[in-house]
Amino acid sequence: MPPNRTAFGAVKHFKAIAAMSLNRVIGVGNKIPWHLPEDFKWFKQMTSGNVVMMGRKTFEALGKPLPNRLNVVLTRHPIRLRRQHPELFGSSTLGVRARSLKKPFQFDLPRIGRPRPTEVRLETEFLKLDPAQFSTDVFVCGGAQVYQQALPLCSDLYLTLVKREVEGDALFPPFEDRFTLVEELRDTPEFKVLHYRNRALGRAA
Repeated sequence: MPPNRTAFGAVKHFKAIAAMSLNRVIGVGNKIPWHLPEDFKWFKQMTSGNVVMMGRKTFEALGKPLPNRLNVVLTRHPIRLRRQHPELFGSSTLGVRARSLKKPFQFDLPRIGRPRPTEVRLETEFLKLDPAQFSTDVFVCGGAQVYQQALPLCSDLYLTLVKREVEGDALFPPFEDRFTLVEELRDTPEFKVLHYRNRALGRAA
């Protein structure tokens, strides 16, 4: 079977979901520099029941795994992350999937559809991941370095454009030369949600 091709023959790709200000800021001090409940609802609506992929700093900023999703955390030091967050990973060996909150990877949190707990999976390198290994959509959701690596491999970008300029230390990488705007999904006084498609990858499966 060719790479990235499912049993049904459709090519699967990563997708990116992000929010940035008019001056491309996505974060400051590892925090989101705005509070937009309606955008949070949009993010939850898009990603629930799917895979969310993020860097270590983004995961730590969240403070806990996102419920009803497989949380894939990218880190060069998985053992260090386990030691820094014993409340999540405990002292068990990485790679063991257990039903206890004291052990890594699986958590007894709210379930979706068919019974499937929220999970956390650690990966050391994004470029080695194949989206075809996942049974649902894979949404890349930060931070800046992960976006920079991932965007060329993403078929779609769902971008919340916050209608203000803010100060920050994390910027969304350039994408305009690779992606085409295909639709405006939402427009509110504070933000708009734009759907872009990667011209090199064509229409998402």
